[in-house]
Amino acid sequence: MAKSLRIAVYNDKYPTSFVTPRVSRHTILRKRFLPFNLVSSKLEGVTLIEPALSVDLVHAFNRIPVNSSKFIISFESHLPRQFALRKRGPMARYLASRIANPGCRRIIALSHFARRCFLGQHADNPNVSLLTDKLMVRHPNIVVPAVEDAMFENTAEELVLTFVGAHFGRKGGCVAVKIAEKAIEQNLPIRVNIVSSLQVGGGIWTDPTTPGFFDQYIKLLDLKNVQHYGALPNHSVRRLLRNSHFGILATFGDTFGYSAIESMSEHTPVLGTGVCALPEFLEDGVNGISLPMRLNDLGNWWNPGYNSRGEAKFAQYFQDEVERLACLSMERLNTYIGQPKLMAPLRRQARWTAETMFAAEPAGAFLDALYD
Repeated sequence: MAKSLRIAVYNDKYPTSFVTPRVSRHTILRKRFLPFNLVSSKLEGVTLIEPALSVDLVHAFNRIPVNSSKFIISFESHLPRQFALRKRGPMARYLASRIANPGCRRIIALSHFARRCFLGQHADNPNVSLLTDKLMVRHPNIVVPAVEDAMFENTAEELVLTFVGAHFGRKGGCVAVKIAEKAIEQNLPIRVNIVSSLQVGGGIWTDPTTPGFFDQYIKLLDLKNVQHYGALPNHSVRRLLRNSHFGILATFGDTFGYSAIESMSEHTPVLGTGVCALPEFLEDGVNGISLPMRLNDLGNWWNPGYNSRGEAKFAQYFQDEVERLACLSMERLNTYIGQPKLMAPLRRQARWTAETMFAAEPAGAFLDALYD
């Protein structure tokens, strides 16, 4: 039998759980770490992990552990994370050298989208061949609960949609409440749950920063067919998703979309957008509804540009996109109202996707072997 190793991982709120084993034959040590991004955004790509005796390997996520001599690292989109750094400055060069160093054993992209971003980021790096040799793709893993489809006998006479996301604008909350508004206007039986702390604008890279821009959407939370929740524990979120016809992730930018795969694990198909990593698991008409978006070469949402977020043209473009996506959603959702026979195959395929692509057990076995 293979030796049991001591693997240190970051003890964060939940992100690391998606990229590390949930059950392992190794000893997983959840260690504290210093979030240097709270000191300066220029330091978001590095951390110090709490020392521990006899650690064989660190499995890092996004932040490079500068005090670890042997590690593998998973990442969401870019590595190193250096959005606030000069690309060729000394700190950027140091971070790039850390992942090129032999001490960095493997680089694990969360998606093929992340792999494209990484290779684009390092296109002019003289060590790109070395980095590519270390690079692999492994999708995140989740607990796929042993539950039957809670909506198996539901008639779909009223469609229930659930949006989950702290970043209300970026993740598609505006689209969700516009769907609710249009449902009232068209006298269609659609009810929308919103699980969000309603963070908008500011440093959120997809959002307009025009003062008051999001007020037009926030006020729609008071519609009679909208139920707004603040932040909820995961078991409560999953209960809502389980009892919904669709999860909503009409996102403008998402490194993966954990709420979408959790929705699928509860037998619930997803109404999402074809951006970033979502096309890797969301198939239109098979396990959900995929709304088309204009994309750049990497697969990100095309827009007038991050530096124009405070300008009227950006706000108008975002608003037009919300309207377009809401209209498309209504056209597609109308097909499923009162049609449980059309919903059933979507729900079966959603669950199958979760089981075959994201289940924790095969992911744990894969990672255990990788640690060896």
